[in-house]
Amino acid sequence: MELTTYKVTFKETADEWIFQYRKEDGFIYQFTNLKGTRIASLLAKNQFPQTAVMMEEWRKFKGIINIELMLEDYSFEAFWDKYGLKHNKVKSEKAFNKLKLVEKIMCFSALPKYEAFLARTGQAKAQVVTWVNQRRFEDEY
Repeated sequence: MELTTYKVTFKETADEWIFQYRKEDGFIYQFTNLKGTRIASLLAKNQFPQTAVMMEEWRKFKGIINIELMLEDYSFEAFWDKYGLKHNKVKSEKAFNKLKLVEKIMCFSALPKYEAFLARTGQAKAQVVTWVNQRRFEDEY
């Protein structure tokens, strides 16, 4: 099944959501509330974007939200290349492949923040296997 993935971030509150829609019919497949509570008001007001068309209509609210069409290759190889520190590939791949799709998306999403954190603090970058097993993709950087 092919999916289209969007990440929505509210500029004011930094709430973050991941929406996935089936390509064949545009209907929502999966939703994840990465951070925040604003989703409750959307559900209460029946404003939840149930289809990809509804999500695209949200683009008119660019003053208050940022919508990113996410990359669609959430494979270990794509993450390995993006992460850059190439040590313990076999163990890293095994750990990464145990993650659910939403957790893999979180890994990709958290990586730029993690790298900015490392640049600010001067800390050494963890190996992928460590970063994944310790669920550092859930940390706030």
